[in-house]
Amino acid sequence: MFAKLLSLATLVAAVNAEHWIFGGSKLIAQTRLDPVVNSGSVGTHVHAIVGASRFSDVYDPDDLAKSKCTTIPVQPDKSNYWAPQMYHQDQKTGGLTPMPTSFNIYYLVRNGPKNAKINAFPKGLKMVAGDTNRRTYNSSSFADQAVSYVCLDYSGAHNNDPDWAERPNFFDHNCPNGMRAQVFFPSCWDGKNLDSPDHKSHMAYPVQAYNSGDCPDSHPVHLVSLFYEMLVSVDQFDYHGPGTWVLANGGTTGYGHHGDFQNGWDIDLLQEAIDTCTAANGNVMDCPPLKAVFDQDAADACVLETSIVDEDIGLNGPISALPGCNPIGGNGKACQNTAVAPKLVPAQEPLPSGWTELGCIAEGTSGRALPALTMKDPAMTKAKCASYCGSHGFKFAGVEFSDECYCDNSVKNGASTNLLTWSQCDNHCAGNINEICGGAAKLTLMSTANPGAAPAPSSSPSSVPSAAPKPVSSANPVPPASVSVSVTVVHTTAATVTPSAPSAVTTKVAPTSSAVLAAPPKDNVPTGWTSAGCVSDNAARALTGYSFASDSMSVSSCLTTCAAKGFSMAGVEYGRECYCGNSLQNNVGKPIAPSSCAMSCSARTLGSTCGGNWALSLYKHNSLAIANPAPASPTASTPAASPTVSAPSNATDASGLPSGWTALGCASDVPGRTLNVDAYTSESMTVGACIAHCAERGHALAGVEYARECYCGSAFVNGGGAPLADAQCNMPCTGDRSTTCGGAMALSVFKNSAAGSTKSRRHGKARHFGRGHAHSDLF
Repeated sequence: MFAKLLSLATLVAAVNAEHWIFGGSKLIAQTRLDPVVNSGSVGTHVHAIVGASRFSDVYDPDDLAKSKCTTIPVQPDKSNYWAPQMYHQDQKTGGLTPMPTSFNIYYLVRNGPKNAKINAFPKGLKMVAGDTNRRTYNSSSFADQAVSYVCLDYSGAHNNDPDWAERPNFFDHNCPNGMRAQVFFPSCWDGKNLDSPDHKSHMAYPVQAYNSGDCPDSHPVHLVSLFYEMLVSVDQFDYHGPGTWVLANGGTTGYGHHGDFQNGWDIDLLQEAIDTCTAANGNVMDCPPLKAVFDQDAADACVLETSIVDEDIGLNGPISALPGCNPIGGNGKACQNTAVAPKLVPAQEPLPSGWTELGCIAEGTSGRALPALTMKDPAMTKAKCASYCGSHGFKFAGVEFSDECYCDNSVKNGASTNLLTWSQCDNHCAGNINEICGGAAKLTLMSTANPGAAPAPSSSPSSVPSAAPKPVSSANPVPPASVSVSVTVVHTTAATVTPSAPSAVTTKVAPTSSAVLAAPPKDNVPTGWTSAGCVSDNAARALTGYSFASDSMSVSSCLTTCAAKGFSMAGVEYGRECYCGNSLQNNVGKPIAPSSCAMSCSARTLGSTCGGNWALSLYKHNSLAIANPAPASPTASTPAASPTVSAPSNATDASGLPSGWTALGCASDVPGRTLNVDAYTSESMTVGACIAHCAERGHALAGVEYARECYCGSAFVNGGGAPLADAQCNMPCTGDRSTTCGGAMALSVFKNSAAGSTKSRRHGKARHFGRGHAHSDLF
């Protein structure tokens, strides 16, 4: 094979360099469907699928074109691209786990020596490259050469090592930065048939090579070349020899890898790009027709609209056998399975009867939009939240940050029902990756005219205790018999939040066990503590001794923590933040109206509130007399009586940062966000993951906050970014507890020195492209 590749050197010089890449494209589905090979039925093996949201068991190009969105950033491309899912097999138990996967999709304009016209894919075209039944390699076959693997090692330690060179089958060692499974599709069409019985014969490879050349007379129409790189995170798993990696068809050699394609393009747009984007050299933004319709936010927020196969494919934990009937190490032909084929089920759980999804709205400017009752569940879905709110008599329900549910009878605290662009809500639900549950300070809003009438969905808790008291509100209003919601759609061009960071791309569904949704408990102030009223706060902080944030914050938990650390003052703020100290600092902590401290505690406790926006519900130990706030001083320090709090190494330590990035220290954030161009949250957040996320999108600044939140921008805005003491950034990262990821309204900030002050932008460069690619000169 390698000699064959080297013999193409003279051809390489003639190759047209025009190409673009849809890089790091996330999956729209992982399921056992294949509308090309197994139309109208359950497929033989599981596929990882990218592209349009109306992917289904049948290919209908007109229906596919109606897709709301696609995970490809150029939204008029409603095609689907797929390949067999790759599994990791545990050496001891044999358990099979699907490995995280994404795709780089290449479009290459290759005219061949005759400089033939390159055409867009015709409407309705579908094709397959590779052979699921193949278990050997024929070095003279273009079809075999078109399937290959690259082991990624960015350290350069294995450059020029033949054992690490691109090859046609699986490697005999692990890959430090993941592995690329590659498929190059034939580019010559017979000009008549959109499909053929084997899904291949209507297409052919060029005469000279599988990846460039002139078309044969039997297939005279030269189409744009299509190439997949399926990026598989093999580096996240151990390697124990042959059989470690298993394709969904049972193959353990890698020879049975293949790719499928069904066309959903706006044909005129694709042809325009082919004809005019001669300067494109990988970056979609160098192709004006595609740049004009590039929408990464829509791609990030896109979820499947149709159905999936109702079976366990390993997303919740290892499975003992491959879905379908695919013996490991077999010949690729599915065995005879007498079991009843599983059914198709909706990818998104229907809302309870009477409930309607309104769209995406912004959180309140001075508190939660729906503050009456909250619930957090690791198996959150939109239906679960709607059922919960309805069962407590509320007509509005909102989901946020993937796993948070909020309820009320009206939107409050500066929020409104004016709808944002739908893609600004882009956090996948914790309980169903095929649903969207809000975003960073964004709610997916739902409403009903008849709360309490619909039963809970099947995945929700079986019941709420009948004796549970109603949630606390100022007057516990009785919902009216009907509700009329006036909705205005607000379109914005600003970049918005996204979860597509390397460590945040989630392919697992949260455990199916539901949270127990009981009545909110009573919040009792610990003995020896009394309320000192509602006082002001700002970014410098009134209480500077210690702080933490929690999604189960209560007054009692804050006071108990502060007391245990030796502090005599405690304050709760913004529903989930706790601050400790022995005196009021920085000339804040002055009495303000009690109504400013009306935000519900995140623990949903009864009998107390947890501050507000820059407002502390202040408590003191009975023996303490509160003095006037001390003025801010650069030399101010915590009183000697205060304990030394042990914290993780601060994120301002520059060691281990990506090249070109430096730490700026701890800086203040604001409710409107001081780095407000892009954001995501992750339960496995690290400093490196946040920086990688921001860097990939061209942002010069990255900041981590609240242990699990990442924010990007090119400059501090909205009055934030003021320097804070390192002690204010004291929360361990959710993905690496040895380092710090900001604090309560405090950002650990990092800057890309090479980026300077250039305006932040998004681009379509592919992840992992150009590193360790044996054919990089062809692109």
